[in-house]
Amino acid sequence: MVINYDVENISKALQDFRNATGVDMELLKTDFSPACNYRMNNICYCRAVQSTQTGKKACRLSDAQLLEKCRDSKKTQTCICHAGLINVAIPLLYENVIIGYIIFGRMKPDENFMPDMEYMKKIGLDIEEMREHYAEIIPFDSDKIHSVSNIAIMLAKYILLKNMLKPNFSKNLQRVVDYISNNLDGDLSIKDIAENVNISKSVLYKNFHAHFNCTVSEYINIKRVEKSIELMTKNDISIEEISQKSGFSSAAYYSRIFKKHMGLTPMKYKRTLR
Repeated sequence: MVINYDVENISKALQDFRNATGVDMELLKTDFSPACNYRMNNICYCRAVQSTQTGKKACRLSDAQLLEKCRDSKKTQTCICHAGLINVAIPLLYENVIIGYIIFGRMKPDENFMPDMEYMKKIGLDIEEMREHYAEIIPFDSDKIHSVSNIAIMLAKYILLKNMLKPNFSKNLQRVVDYISNNLDGDLSIKDIAENVNISKSVLYKNFHAHFNCTVSEYINIKRVEKSIELMTKNDISIEEISQKSGFSSAAYYSRIFKKHMGLTPMKYKRTLR
């Protein structure tokens, strides 16, 4: 999938995040490589760890494992790296497909936390020097980490809202996506979609597999679930009514699909919104 990046505005957004929170952030592509020239600063402690081949390799492995968990779950993931710092990864989703990641952190868990200094010795670093470097890092308690994470999630939504990165769809596929969005409450058969956007069924199947990594029916169900969540915010609307207005054939089928994607039944999810 080809992704367009607004590098200038992305860099400004990441800089604003650093200025507001004191925490570094980076935007990565789906292959975990940097999406723009804006990179996280290496603090003295991290520079020292990465000055050894073993430490540098461990840092890369720690980031890769965090991002892989984020990729597989499509949810925000947090870890304490091998050097004792908290890192967070957030997926950037477009039509339920990951098109990039935000990673931020290098935060000390709290004032009294101390990483394994014997590990530092094993990779050839001076323990006392590493203690001094670690002490220079500003500690973040759990509340502050939670607040910074919430700000980062809002920033991720802002980046997507402002189209700072967006898939470059073909005209045919864009017509299909628009047609589905405008007709979620109707009968969206593959035949009807293909005929209305003037595209063959084989091309339709191929495009969806390439861009969304799912079938057309799975994509439609995802969009209907999203629409049902919007309807839940309205007062005095039953689950039966929500399922009908979202285009599901029955409330039972809606509940099954909803739980598959959201992990909760529609009723339980609606209660959490309240």
